[in-house]
Amino acid sequence: APGRPAIASAFRQGASRVFAIDGVETRLVQALGQNAEVVDFNREDPVQALMDATLGIGVDAVIDAVGVDAQRPSSGPAAADGEQQAEQFAREVAEVAPTTNAQGGNWVPGNAPSQVSRWSVETVRKYGRIGIIGVYSPQMMTYPIGQAMNKNLTIRMGNCDHRSVTPPLLDLVASGVFDPTKFITQHEPLTDVVDAYLTFDRREEGWLKTVLTTA
Repeated sequence: APGRPAIASAFRQGASRVFAIDGVETRLVQALGQNAEVVDFNREDPVQALMDATLGIGVDAVIDAVGVDAQRPSSGPAAADGEQQAEQFAREVAEVAPTTNAQGGNWVPGNAPSQVSRWSVETVRKYGRIGIIGVYSPQMMTYPIGQAMNKNLTIRMGNCDHRSVTPPLLDLVASGVFDPTKFITQHEPLTDVVDAYLTFDRREEGWLKTVLTTA
């Protein structure tokens, strides 16, 4: 699942190829602009696509930048597997979002909380690595741990440790090595914060990284 900073970070840390998997076309266009190889999971089976691209070996590392907000494929060859797992996914949604406050297209929970976890384990190579930065609530109890263990995977996860990572990141920005402003797609006044959140939550076209301004 692509996040623009995640793609940039992967390249900066030495990745020769980066694959971005998503079901939102505008996000995939942005990823393509960063020289990532894109996979639309509503058109292709992402597991098969990555296996074909790596000659059946799998990728070296996976970044799960989604978490429980994951949506299963609504069309394409991977949709059938999602349908077969729909009952399990429904139980997971009941675990992580027993009470919801959906308002039209806003605040709608993901319909497949463990989807990215499953794809991550399936697509990474043996002895590969998975980094989880997507959000998983404490109520989430599903993970393909047996498959991960038998592939000898290394899995690291957690919320950002700002005290350790912020200083070196600021050094990169201050020295001009890395420019985070190029990822900003929207500037909105603080007075419009509610509408901005609503629009971003609906994943409307072009709304990827938003900065609220006070001027």
